[in-house]
Amino acid sequence: MRAALWMLSRRSLSEGEIRERLSKKGFPDGEAAGVIRRLRELGLADDPKLCDHLVRSYRETRGYGSGKIAWALRARRFPPALVEEAMRNSSSAAEEPAAASAALRKKFPGGLAPGREGAAKAFRFLAGRGFPPDACRKAIGGFFPDIQEGED
Repeated sequence: MRAALWMLSRRSLSEGEIRERLSKKGFPDGEAAGVIRRLRELGLADDPKLCDHLVRSYRETRGYGSGKIAWALRARRFPPALVEEAMRNSSSAAEEPAAASAALRKKFPGGLAPGREGAAKAFRFLAGRGFPPDACRKAIGGFFPDIQEGED
C-alpha cells in the first residue's frame, strides 16, 4: 500500500498502471489486486473519472484528435471498454472538425502557407494529432476555401 500511495502522490494513475508498477517492483498479483481494491474504497483509484478527465484534457489542452486520445488512454492501461465509453461520451463526430480547426489555429497563429504545400503540412499535423481524415479536410477547408471537398 505504501508503494502505491507513493506512486499516486506524484500523479493520478489508472488501476492498470498501478498494477503494472507494483508488479515491476516485485509485488505478487494478489497483493496488488488487494491494494487496488482498497484504493478504490478510499476514492484514490477511480478509472472512469480519471479516464473522462484525461479525454477532456487531451482534447482541450493538447489539441488531440480522437485517434490519439484513444491511443494515449490505452497506453495508460485503461480497459478497452472504458476507453470506448469515454470516447463515446466525450464528443460527437460533428465536434471533431471544430477541434481540428482550433488545433490548426493554435499551431499556425499566423495562418497556413498558401497552396497545396500549406494544406499538406496542415493535414500531416492534424493526422499526427489523431484527427480522422474527414475532420482534417473540413478543418483545412476553412483555411483554403478554394480546395473542394474530396479533392486530393
